[in-house]
Amino acid sequence: MEQPGQYLEDIKVIKKIMEESSRFLSLSGLSGISAGLFAIAGAIAAKIIIPESIVNGQGYAESIVTSAEGARIIRLLVLDAAIVLVLALISAVFFSYRKARKLGHNIWTPVTRRMLLNLIIPLLTGGLFVIITMGRIPGWATASATLIFYGLALVNAGKFTFGEIYWLGVIEIVTGMLSLMLPGYTLLFWAFGFGILHIIYGLYMYIKYKG
Repeated sequence: MEQPGQYLEDIKVIKKIMEESSRFLSLSGLSGISAGLFAIAGAIAAKIIIPESIVNGQGYAESIVTSAEGARIIRLLVLDAAIVLVLALISAVFFSYRKARKLGHNIWTPVTRRMLLNLIIPLLTGGLFVIITMGRIPGWATASATLIFYGLALVNAGKFTFGEIYWLGVIEIVTGMLSLMLPGYTLLFWAFGFGILHIIYGLYMYIKYKG
């Protein structure tokens, strides 16, 4: 006759199997840390790229004027953001794959595909928004929009992975909205949202889930 303790153990095993079949659990905290570091480096590069000639007396970045110099600056900023995004994605794939191998999980599953689909739709929408509105709206508004769309992507994908992803997305959206209301501090909000928040999240996830 099975003991009550055995029933509890069976329930735990069933719960674990259900979680692994419905949620992507191979996301590594190290990917968050590395993405945050890349974002901070990108913010520093953006600060160097934006010349003092388009910064007002209080040190607040204004929208880049439509000119040859302005077009060059925009191209450099887009390249900067693209490099940060690519490096962050590479690190996410690398560390998640390494964690999946360590746990004996298959990284490419139906859950992974659903999570990526829910993540990509808001990200692509945000990317198209940036491309379409480039040069038509102030640069601080564009930077704020990237935080908001990224937050929406995390909220959308959060139901397929760790719950912390959902709340990270909510904080990213709030950060983007604050950036819209305080355009003089856009670069700081951007560095905080994509940099500091990712590092804090990554450290928390690494400690809590041991990877």
